[in-house]
Amino acid sequence: MSVAAIILAAGKGTRMRSKRAKVLHELGGEPMIARAIRAVAALEPEPIVIVVGHQAREVEAAVGFSKARFALQEPQRGTGDAARCGLSQVPASFTGDVFIAYGDMPAITPVTLRAFLDAHRKRGAKLSFISIILDDPAAYGRVIRDGGGEVEKIVEFRDASPAERAIKEINTGFYLVDAAILRSALAELKPGNAQDEYYLTDIVAIARARNAKVEAWVAANPAQFAGINSREELANMETEIRAAVNRRLMQSGVTLVDPPTAYISEQAEIAPDCVIGPNVQIIGTCKLGEGVRIDGTAWLSNVTIGPRCHLKLGVRAEDCSIGEESEIGPFANLRAGTELAGHNRIGNFVETKKARLGRGTKASHLSYLGDATIGADTNIGCGVITVNYDGYDKHQTVIGDRCMVGCDTQMVAPVKVGNDVFVASGTTIVRDVSDGSLVLSHHPQREKAGWMATWRKRHGQR
Repeated sequence: MSVAAIILAAGKGTRMRSKRAKVLHELGGEPMIARAIRAVAALEPEPIVIVVGHQAREVEAAVGFSKARFALQEPQRGTGDAARCGLSQVPASFTGDVFIAYGDMPAITPVTLRAFLDAHRKRGAKLSFISIILDDPAAYGRVIRDGGGEVEKIVEFRDASPAERAIKEINTGFYLVDAAILRSALAELKPGNAQDEYYLTDIVAIARARNAKVEAWVAANPAQFAGINSREELANMETEIRAAVNRRLMQSGVTLVDPPTAYISEQAEIAPDCVIGPNVQIIGTCKLGEGVRIDGTAWLSNVTIGPRCHLKLGVRAEDCSIGEESEIGPFANLRAGTELAGHNRIGNFVETKKARLGRGTKASHLSYLGDATIGADTNIGCGVITVNYDGYDKHQTVIGDRCMVGCDTQMVAPVKVGNDVFVASGTTIVRDVSDGSLVLSHHPQREKAGWMATWRKRHGQR
């Protein structure tokens, strides 16, 4: 049986006190809506429709799911209206079940959603929704059952009587509905409530009135249905996610020196015997090989690190790869496109960008290597700069194998330095250098004896 999915993500999230749409706020290093979509996508629905409204373009860009379709809800007049907008992107010929979920409930798991779908089909229901039992149901919609225990309707908290508010079974907002029933029920919705909105919850009473089989599937884990409505709730869920990731890593053989300050994404792959120091952020799809050591205060995003590398204090790296047994830092900045072949040394205050360094090549301190290809076993001295930008375009520098590049050298790109070249300190290279050469651009040293005393006297100093 086929399934379509509608994910509601049009709201502003006013309680977040933010100009950003609520679903764009990040959890575990990614927008919360990405987490919700990933769980729904595990059911393999076709199509998946995302209902957008506030900051629609930004939300569409953040989804990161190529198969998604989008429906615009403008203005936002409640969940029922949002579902109606989403259903407009489901083909009229579709006859299966429509799954409805929310972009601001990122803790839900594919396992739970699959169990819900299986129960819906096993019971032969035309409409099912997920409910949970809470000791303190707060302002959630209440599930109203008849004397026989059958679901009668859902009443929103604002419209509930004191007796209904005492009920502890609440609606989570996750639905599976036969497409034909959903189309007709949404067409009947009216905004006759305290909020003057179209409530999606009203489809339950409409389906019951038509004698359709309605089921509430009571989930065993209420925590999965926690929504994000405030900065505090966002921070609390971030803490839970991070703690779960850290527990999993430590159980797999990774040492976290100070787990509360290790911020590691769920997508990161970290091999056994890695040691992660304090105040480290490992974001996105990082991969760390066996025995990597990170001393602390590092920021890594989408970085691949080979076995037995050592990242010293204060390393920043993004969208790059570091070969095995390399030593990085302290205070090194590896920008996007950096590729280190292995056994490399990138020392303090060295910055690289789109730089490919061969095996064994070193740049130990205070250099900038941008748009450069450097061969194996080359030494880059202190203060070396690849002058890659002419004000309009970036240009390439190529340095060969086994070169010795002296301190305070500038290489004005585009330029190519051959193999086995010795570059004297203070050289400015503006033309290609052939293999095996010594290259220098020294000026004669001049001295003016006694000049300092004259200069001081001129300024009234003895």
